[in-house]
Amino acid sequence: MLFNLIGNKGIKLERFGTCTYRVWTVTFALAIIIAGLLIRICLKIAWIEWQKKYPELELLKEGRLQIKGIPKSQRAWAVLSTTMVLLLVYLCFIYLIAYVRRNNNSTNLFRSYLLHYMPLVSVCCYCYVGYVFKQGHLWWCTPQNAISLFGRQLPERIVHVVHPTILDEKIVIGSLYDILYSHAKFETDFTRKLAVRMFDVPFYFSSKGEKEVILMDGTRRKADRFMEKLEAIGLDKWYFRISSGCRVNMMLIRYPVPPNTSKLELRKEAFDSLRNAMTEMDIEKLLVATQWVRKSRNLTKFLDNVNKLEHKGWDYLIPLN
Repeated sequence: MLFNLIGNKGIKLERFGTCTYRVWTVTFALAIIIAGLLIRICLKIAWIEWQKKYPELELLKEGRLQIKGIPKSQRAWAVLSTTMVLLLVYLCFIYLIAYVRRNNNSTNLFRSYLLHYMPLVSVCCYCYVGYVFKQGHLWWCTPQNAISLFGRQLPERIVHVVHPTILDEKIVIGSLYDILYSHAKFETDFTRKLAVRMFDVPFYFSSKGEKEVILMDGTRRKADRFMEKLEAIGLDKWYFRISSGCRVNMMLIRYPVPPNTSKLELRKEAFDSLRNAMTEMDIEKLLVATQWVRKSRNLTKFLDNVNKLEHKGWDYLIPLN
């Protein structure tokens, strides 16, 4: 109501109660209601597309959409495109009212509205769309309603929601780290340990007969038998060769990972733990994918098969030497 009292030179209280004021206020109210519905329809469409693209992520959780795992560029584009659609529909309403109210001057009235009001409307609209996407509320979209209404449009694994546990033979990569970490957090002292869990070994190095690991506290140790023991139980596949002499434990990486990425990202807890003995720059250097890795598409092949990898043995104590 207050918005329609704003004039070119301040607040116009004399407009209050006029027929024109009531028409524009009702129109504005209807536009807000329609906008709310339209935004949530766009959010529902984006959710289905994202869930198909990232089946390992559980986007619908606790009655709302969790989109933090979606790349920022895709989230920004979804908000921007929704805002553009919303503004187009809104402008159609405005022009229609202008045409009905003033047949002779409808074009001039519409241009005046664009000049004086649209910048503010556009900013408010973009902020509101961003807020709705961030909150992820679809009003009526409880997990049960969503699955029953849109189940056919989602990947089959999403329709039958079963929360994974540590005992499962396989866990989708989007949930694996959180489940393992909640079950048993990282070790903090490796001073006298001769055997460690692979979960506590983020990096493995091999070159010219020398084999070493970096443990979760950031210390570097010789590990002549470590990878050999992992191969025996089938867990060596979790260590992705990111450069000629370095492999990264992909259990500890933040997902989703773009196939053409130039650098991997560790989960926050792992990164913070390594900072005890390493600098941020040293850690990030080890996560840079070499040009050979990107050209060979080995990362793409790994990501295509990562959900087939088993984690059994992740908490076994593996001898270093």
